[in-house]
Amino acid sequence: MIRPAVRAFGRFLRYWYTYRTVVAVLLGIGVSGAMYWLYIEQVAGDAGQQVPLNVSVHPEDRIMGAAGTATDPNVVIVGIDDQSVGAIGFFPFSRDNYASALKNLEQAGAAVVAFDVGFPDESKDDVAFAKALRDATVPVVLAYGGSNTHPATGKFVQQDVVDQAPIKKFWCADQDQAKKSPCRQPYKNVVFGSTDIANDSDGVLRRIPMFVQPDCLPAGGCDIQALNPLSFAAYRAFVLQGTTGPGLTEINGDASFGTAWPQAMPVDENGSAIINYFGPPGNYKANGQYVSFGDVARGAFDAAKVKDRIVLIGDYFLTGVNDQVTATTSAGAGGLQMAGVEMHANVLQMLLGAPPKFLTHEQPLIVYLILLLAGLLMALLVARLKVIWGFVATVVALLLFTVVVAYIAINGNLVPDLFHPWMTIGLVYTGVTAYRFLYEDRERRKVTSLFGQYLKPEIVAQLAKQRGGVDDILRGGERRDITLLFVDVRGFTSMSESMAAEDVTALVQMYLDHLSGIIFTWDGTIDKYVGDEIVAFWNAPRDQADHALLAVRCAYDLINRAPELQHRLLEKGLPPIRWGIGVNTGAAVVGNMGSQSRLQYTALGDTVNTAARFCANAPAFHLLIGQPTYDAVKDYVAVDLVPGVQLKGKSAQTFRIYQVTAIRENTSAQWVQFPTEMASEAHQQFTQQYTQKTILAASSLGSRDILIGTEAEEALAARAGGPTNGQDGG
Repeated sequence: MIRPAVRAFGRFLRYWYTYRTVVAVLLGIGVSGAMYWLYIEQVAGDAGQQVPLNVSVHPEDRIMGAAGTATDPNVVIVGIDDQSVGAIGFFPFSRDNYASALKNLEQAGAAVVAFDVGFPDESKDDVAFAKALRDATVPVVLAYGGSNTHPATGKFVQQDVVDQAPIKKFWCADQDQAKKSPCRQPYKNVVFGSTDIANDSDGVLRRIPMFVQPDCLPAGGCDIQALNPLSFAAYRAFVLQGTTGPGLTEINGDASFGTAWPQAMPVDENGSAIINYFGPPGNYKANGQYVSFGDVARGAFDAAKVKDRIVLIGDYFLTGVNDQVTATTSAGAGGLQMAGVEMHANVLQMLLGAPPKFLTHEQPLIVYLILLLAGLLMALLVARLKVIWGFVATVVALLLFTVVVAYIAINGNLVPDLFHPWMTIGLVYTGVTAYRFLYEDRERRKVTSLFGQYLKPEIVAQLAKQRGGVDDILRGGERRDITLLFVDVRGFTSMSESMAAEDVTALVQMYLDHLSGIIFTWDGTIDKYVGDEIVAFWNAPRDQADHALLAVRCAYDLINRAPELQHRLLEKGLPPIRWGIGVNTGAAVVGNMGSQSRLQYTALGDTVNTAARFCANAPAFHLLIGQPTYDAVKDYVAVDLVPGVQLKGKSAQTFRIYQVTAIRENTSAQWVQFPTEMASEAHQQFTQQYTQKTILAASSLGSRDILIGTEAEEALAARAGGPTNGQDGG
């Protein structure tokens, strides 16, 4: 019934070139549409909405300005670093040190001083610092952060149990110093700046909240509707040359600062702006715009470094203090840790530009048109070119698109979406090329299916990648660390001698099927079957970092699931069996070995021989392992040293053998006893049931011989039918 359709499809494939343009165009439209859907899902997901799929690629991490861009000369960092601790002699610093630093900076002519340091608690040294703040002649910004800040519409909201605002004496002259009481006499030159940040789900800081509702507002301790970042507060004071004047406002996703900016700052629905990182961590220090806090507190610094500049004071990779953020890969930051105070310096540099260098994403319509154009052009090109030239055209298109977009991004304020156009170009080439090769690939799959009857699919796939022919395959081999597992039935030879040939075959088949399925479950590669012995290994042909642990867990399963096989054997009238297991880890030569007419992917070496000896010495339902295996899995297994076992060619002093007694899922999980005793008891019970069954079968025949297997089943069946036949005859 289906042959005509198959033949028609085959003819269509054979003459696919006739339809190349239609198929390619449809593929280009489909791919570009799918990529645009991924794009809008990402935009919605990054905005905090629930979406079915969010492949966040963060274009902010890619092209955003040149690496090593010069730092803004109006910004200086005063770092609280290890050198400062050495100079002052203790940490945390007493607050009279902050008072001295502020006074020294004022005398040196600093334009603005911003403390990226929290002062939420009182101390015995507050008086001097409070006086310095009250008498400050330059604008001072104090950090006001929260430890429990959440996004809301158009802003972030602090929701701390305890208000983290600076203590009141540092910014208010009222007699009532309770934080919940409104301030009636604020210090003239002291303002607050938010230090709240909102990392993305991958821990990278790409946006900074521009509007944060402080805890003091709902508590009635202040009338501040929204805190701006510490960096913006310092910038505002620098531009206004004081603390009075217009503030930052937002309308429909555009933030404005009076008439100072020719273009509004784009912010998202939570009021956050993209941070324009101008250089890697340490860029300001490398450019000489850095002074150690200890030198400033002691007055031992060059006043010209801070004169007429914005001074940011904060922790700078201070040992034991984690005040760093993970910067983006743009501008050479490379996802490295950047001091929080330097992040604010980058925000300041963004604001101080002429004009300010705000970043914005492309409009969705522009992204859609780019995707559609890229998809259609690539579809038409690849469909008409040879495969190699289609590949060249794809690479050229990717490079050209990247260079053009990079130029636009570096010389403008655009954060381009590179990922989705890249994916569109690549997927269109891949799809059209795959369609072209579908017919030819059908023949290759025929060959693969033939070889797949003899070799494991993973090995067939590996052989298919060889390009040097049979000779190259025969010479193929590599030395690598692997873990081998040997499992062998105990007493099988003597038992099989008393069994019928068909019963031996049935028993071995059920045994091999059961154990092989477990080994494949644990991603093992079956090397060979030698009678009733199974040889398997891990970490070849594909890499498996935890290959020793996989083999040990597989051995646990081989013993733990032994009763399943015993039960099935008993149902078939076959005797229960037991097996021992040996596992060893080490270097071995693995590869395709054999003759021209027969190849086998196998392993050779002393590691293989040693694993076989472990298995030979392992009692029923026991696992023996060597020192290398134990070293690899010792956090997950408990063992007993096996005394009195001497392997040929091995020193008892340097080569130890262990019996695994317990295992656990992870380092914090409970220990689970190795199922040796359980499997042994189950085997004993099945043996008793089998023995009773065979004795009954023998007695029904009036024979002294004990029958097993098929003969026992036939004897029992005859006994069940005997009385009935006698009654019918009577």
